[in-house]
Amino acid sequence: MKVQTRLSLLSSALWGIVFIVVSILIFSLYKQNIEKSVYHNLEKTAQIIAFYFFEEDEISFKEYEKIKKQYENLSNAYFQVYDKNNHLEFGLKTPQIPVEIIDEIRNKGKLTFNIPGFLCYGVYYKDNQGDFVIITKDKKDEVVTNYIKPLWWILTSAFMVGMLATILLNLWISRLAYRPIRETIKQVKNMSPNSLSLLKSSKIKDEIYDLTDTFNQLLQRISDTFKIQQNFVSYVSHEFKTPLAAIQGNLEVFSLKDRTPEEYRELSDLLIEEIRQLEEILDILLIVSDLRKNTDIAEVIHLDVLIEEIIRKVCEKYPSASQQISWKKIINDEFKDYQQINIDRTQLFMALYNLIENAVKFSQENPVEIVLYWDNALYLSIKDHGIGIPEEHMGNIIRPFFRGKNAQNIPGKGIGLSIALRILEKNKVKYQINSKENEGTEFLLRFT
Repeated sequence: MKVQTRLSLLSSALWGIVFIVVSILIFSLYKQNIEKSVYHNLEKTAQIIAFYFFEEDEISFKEYEKIKKQYENLSNAYFQVYDKNNHLEFGLKTPQIPVEIIDEIRNKGKLTFNIPGFLCYGVYYKDNQGDFVIITKDKKDEVVTNYIKPLWWILTSAFMVGMLATILLNLWISRLAYRPIRETIKQVKNMSPNSLSLLKSSKIKDEIYDLTDTFNQLLQRISDTFKIQQNFVSYVSHEFKTPLAAIQGNLEVFSLKDRTPEEYRELSDLLIEEIRQLEEILDILLIVSDLRKNTDIAEVIHLDVLIEEIIRKVCEKYPSASQQISWKKIINDEFKDYQQINIDRTQLFMALYNLIENAVKFSQENPVEIVLYWDNALYLSIKDHGIGIPEEHMGNIIRPFFRGKNAQNIPGKGIGLSIALRILEKNKVKYQINSKENEGTEFLLRFT
């Protein structure tokens, strides 16, 4: 059963239960009011009977005639009049009223009660002719037929008609309410990996809008993942092809003629360097794909020594960097030992190398400031005065192969920063990025 049908039937059932409860309350209150009205009429009837039989000698002829006419209009009335000895003086002999009830009427003065088939009212009437108990009755069947039964039929009919109307109305409303969901399902079914178009959102910002918007965000991430995979394959092909082509070219040239031992050593050194580059590329790929899960390779290192080594490497690749980079260490002697941290040296080297290389590369020959300092924790600040990161791109810089609009003319693949941030997160190094376009970027790292 579909959700919309189930909800429609459930809401209809709840409406039915509420209607039944309300109907029972209405029926009970109506029945009580009808009984009160019947007893009130029986009380008036008892008064008319008392005046007719016992007050003729005490009231005027004209008043007695009025009472006589009222009595004659009671032709279908059921009543009984008992004397002080419980003998029936007037009225029908059946059904007989138990003596206990007659005595209770004398004690209480008046009483409403039921006997099989009748609603009864009794009153103790004192007169100069004697003391009497007057009991008037009304048939229960007549009360039910004339008053209660019509209400029962009205409530039953209203329930049946209302229930049917409620079910149909709920089905119609649920169909309207679930139309956006059906349209969304239809759009999703028509999707394929090659065409991940975003879903059409409703104009009203409700739960359906939120669901569609969330799904569109998921689709966008999936689409971005596909693009990353495509760029990843391109990156792998390019990075592996370069050293492999160098190895192949050198071997082909070297094989054209006999070589001296010195030339063999030079070729050997060259091939070893190219193989080392392949290993570095493989390490990068393992980190990017999160395949390197071993966390037991951490070691104690001196962070300042590692930074100095990275600066030398960067200056070898970018000769002008030696003039750009300003390296400072602001740590008192009492906190020198805090420069030693327990971390994966290879991964941290790769992360810091990428951050410092990016600072040099994107600073456009402007100064790069690297400061290691202690402030209740060990901090490293890498700050450049280059092109900066546009504010709208700050949320995307962790994505592999993403490049900002202002970095298109600068060589790179857009993977270095992503790798660096992923390594920092993996090694639980907290970082903060402060950047403004055309003013520069600062990476502030906190080691714990």
